[in-house]
Amino acid sequence: MRRNLLMHSAPYRVACFSVIFTTVAHAQEIPVEPGGPVMRFGIYERLETGRNLGLDVPEEGHGTIASTIFSFGLNSETRTQTFDFDATTALRFSNLPDEGSETDFGDTRLLFDYAREAANAGMLLEADYLGYDIGFLRSLSDFVDDEGVIDLPPDFADLTGDGTRREYDLRAAFDFGRQNLIGYNFFVGVNRLSYSDTTDPGLFDEETIEAGVGMTFSLSPRTEARLDYSFEHNDRDDTDQTTEDRDDLIFGLTHEASSRTILDASFGYSKIDESGLSGDDITEGYVGSLGLVYAMPNGDLTADLDSSLETEGRLDTLTVGRSLEIPNGAFSASVGGARVPGGEKGWIGSLSYEQERGPNEVFAQLRRDVSTNAERELRFVTVADIGYVRLLTPNSRIGLGAIYALTEETSTDPRTEYTELSAVYSHRLTEYWNFNTGVNYRVRDEEGLGEATSPLVFFQIGRDFVWRP
Repeated sequence: MRRNLLMHSAPYRVACFSVIFTTVAHAQEIPVEPGGPVMRFGIYERLETGRNLGLDVPEEGHGTIASTIFSFGLNSETRTQTFDFDATTALRFSNLPDEGSETDFGDTRLLFDYAREAANAGMLLEADYLGYDIGFLRSLSDFVDDEGVIDLPPDFADLTGDGTRREYDLRAAFDFGRQNLIGYNFFVGVNRLSYSDTTDPGLFDEETIEAGVGMTFSLSPRTEARLDYSFEHNDRDDTDQTTEDRDDLIFGLTHEASSRTILDASFGYSKIDESGLSGDDITEGYVGSLGLVYAMPNGDLTADLDSSLETEGRLDTLTVGRSLEIPNGAFSASVGGARVPGGEKGWIGSLSYEQERGPNEVFAQLRRDVSTNAERELRFVTVADIGYVRLLTPNSRIGLGAIYALTEETSTDPRTEYTELSAVYSHRLTEYWNFNTGVNYRVRDEEGLGEATSPLVFFQIGRDFVWRP
């Protein structure tokens, strides 16, 4: 789902803000005969030069990075199953101030998805790997989630200096009995985040194992009940050697009150047991949520009330949203408030707008929400992503974009702002060869550390090979 959104909904956006993976976007435009699996191989050569490419404080001088980017993909889709495998890596030669000349592999991403659907059951297998040098972090587009929204990682405020960040994510989910009076589902997942040769003391390895089982009960054609239990175990290699166990038991009910109105309610109990060198701490209590979806002639009206438990305490949120059907695009917005432990309140909300205007495209996303950092502290996070793509000729186009991210201060993380401005020109030289060039300006301002700026210009040329085995 993630790749489909990036490649079809906004293909040029990948070229603007995450050029390392441009080959994946362009490969989808190469015509192939329908039916059967599709294999793809891409090779691109990229040269970028600019000042303070690592966004260091104090700022470094001029540097140059030359990368040879390789990508491979195998995709297949039938009536009952889908298979996707994508791999990207880069052989990089860099010449940076105080580091001299170096050659290494970096910016590696592996994605695997397999889904199988039957009349009464389903299965999903996922495996992801992302590894890159922290000092060469290109864009927040590396953290796009399944819905195409930039989701800042918990360690965002500490991604500075040198070192390598690696993240592994494995997940399996199964369900059966979809058309029966009683259905069953379960899942298991493992996530591991590790670092090597880092200079920021705030970065530490951690591993999370989660599992869950559930049952659904068809009470009537309009009413369904569910009972879910989930368990999560987290180990953090921080200074306190923290271990955290979480248990959740939730009962839910979904009722179709009318042809337009759907009500959803849940109630349960959560327990969080955190232990470390400094002692044990248990947080437990009741949790619940209430949701409403009302279908209107041109979209949906939604309302959500949620009360949950986090390590720091209780988090309460209330949002009201509206989605609209617009010509050649989509629009949705929500607004509400959140109360975090300690009584602090703040507004939350989101806005998503995307529309094709003839051969051109404009998109905007804004989100303000509450999330946790690496130390499991709650913080308000704001992310904005705006772009415009204009077709100049049948074979060339230009894209303009801006990304802004803000994480507010906690007891361990400072207030951090990140801004990125981009302008990219793309030209299709032949049916298979593509050329991109552009400028990029990044600013990172961390309270207590200072501001780092990095202007750069880049050139990239390459091609894709697509065939059916």
